[in-house]
Amino acid sequence: MIRPEAIRDLNHVNLKLINTFVCVADFGSFHAAAKALGRSQSAISMQIRELEAQAGVQLFLRTTRHLELTAAGKMLLDQARTSISSLSMTFRHIQEDIDFRRGHVRIACSPTYAAARLPYIIKTFKDAFPGVKVSIGEYKSAEILNALKQDKADFGVGPALSDPGMVFEYGRAEPLLAVVPEEWVESEGYAGTISLDAVLSHPLVMFYPNTVVHQIISSAAEERGLSFAVEYSCIQGETLLAFANAGIGIAVLTASIANLSNVRDCKVLRIIEPELHRHFTMITRKGIILPPAAKHLYGLIAQDITSQSGRPYEP
Repeated sequence: MIRPEAIRDLNHVNLKLINTFVCVADFGSFHAAAKALGRSQSAISMQIRELEAQAGVQLFLRTTRHLELTAAGKMLLDQARTSISSLSMTFRHIQEDIDFRRGHVRIACSPTYAAARLPYIIKTFKDAFPGVKVSIGEYKSAEILNALKQDKADFGVGPALSDPGMVFEYGRAEPLLAVVPEEWVESEGYAGTISLDAVLSHPLVMFYPNTVVHQIISSAAEERGLSFAVEYSCIQGETLLAFANAGIGIAVLTASIANLSNVRDCKVLRIIEPELHRHFTMITRKGIILPPAAKHLYGLIAQDITSQSGRPYEP
């Protein structure tokens, strides 16, 4: 029975048990949590019962084969994760404030930006702060947000997505481009730009459906009642260009995704009617204050991103 009046402050709760609770919830079983924490299963079960007694509420629904969070358990889990992450970040701040030249900055980054721009910025940063370790995780768009939520990264660099728990800033808008085989350009008279209708009337080579570029095209096509055929799906922008160069289909990407100097026997046209853009931003979790070293590197990357915003693509 839930008795919210049992807790008027945190004096009744042993906060050491919260970590055990989060571990059990994440693993979905007492056995797996006990193994991860190096404790016996009975000890873990006893700790959860103790936490429930202190909280005055049942946190798990238990059966012989299944373990499920109650509504109160789900509420506590959300807050516990946030609190643990915030405490962890605070201790990092304390340690790094002692000596700014020590620390560890973790970046979750789009592979395209990581390949094209990030190494030069990190070189500048490391020249000034050689004692700070920098780790880079290359992720697809949605995976950047997951890395931030799981505290695998301090900040992200990638496309802007819809997520109320994230802050997107210092962005730029990149126009979507169509790399069209020259024989199609010459036969249909495209010059500099190409309408979305015309793009979708040809076979396409595109990124996979879970990518931002694919989703932008899909949404625009749906709004206009258009259908399209993807001949081949690829992971790398350079692979898309190779298919377009071979005359197999139109490649849809942005200038930062691939080296457009590798275009052969094709024309690069900006997609219009409507104009479509991929928004590229700096990403952090709401409520998170970056440690000094991470904040400094964040600023360098943000400056690079915004400095490129005034350079529109010229076909």
